[in-house]
Amino acid sequence: MLYIASKIQSNIRELEGALIRVVAYSSLTNSEVTEELAEEALKDILSSNKSIEITVELIKEMVSKNFKVKIDDFNSKKRTRAIAYPRQIAMYLTRELTDLSLPKIGEEFGGRDHTTVIHAYDKISTDINESSELKRKIDDIVKELKG
Repeated sequence: MLYIASKIQSNIRELEGALIRVVAYSSLTNSEVTEELAEEALKDILSSNKSIEITVELIKEMVSKNFKVKIDDFNSKKRTRAIAYPRQIAMYLTRELTDLSLPKIGEEFGGRDHTTVIHAYDKISTDINESSELKRKIDDIVKELKG
């Protein structure tokens, strides 16, 4: 467990996926879970894992560049679609790519309530499923963020 936690620090979903992978590999090979087994099961994941830490600031920077919005606008009280939508995308990406709590994410975006973060996440998730163009744009931002 400690081995996995020390190697995967980007977010809880990735950590959970790695743990499931190690347990499945152990089951398939009928072997006891050891550090060596975990290393073998995760070798392709860990080799592609960059040591770039994805932060809220980095996410805001990438989203502002892609949507031509000032970084300061993410924390402002402005609610025009030209600002609110990129802000929602930045909140969505922050929830997906970091392990910050919902209240902490809201705090990082101008002291917004955690329910605002939930709304932004749900809205962007729905929009991604309905728009292949938005999905492609967000995938591009994620690729850029991960190096």
